[in-house]
Amino acid sequence: MSILHLGQFDIAPIKVIFTIFVLFAWSRAFIKFRYKSMNAKEITFWTILWTSITLAIYIPGKTTLLANLLGMDRGFDAMVLIGMITLFYAVYRLYTKANENEQVITELVRQIALANTLKKKSRKKR
Repeated sequence: MSILHLGQFDIAPIKVIFTIFVLFAWSRAFIKFRYKSMNAKEITFWTILWTSITLAIYIPGKTTLLANLLGMDRGFDAMVLIGMITLFYAVYRLYTKANENEQVITELVRQIALANTLKKKSRKKR
């Protein structure tokens, strides 16, 4: 494996690539927060998430502690399991939100159609 030697630190290239990605992703979240497209709770969530993942990449031994708490042997297995559970939950939330939005749109279309029908009927009576 190729290692970058930066002073006292030896860093694998994948860690550098991941760090650049994290900084890019977090900067997008911060820009949305700055332009009021994201609230403080959301930016806090993304900051904690990206910081935690970055720490897990740079200090992988600490993930073993988490794995042991979950009854697993390897930290990587725990991180994959947590990631999968989080993704399944995110998909579930998106699915339910999409259904809610579909119901709201359907109701709005019905109301608009009814209002247009009533307007046409009232014009014909004149």
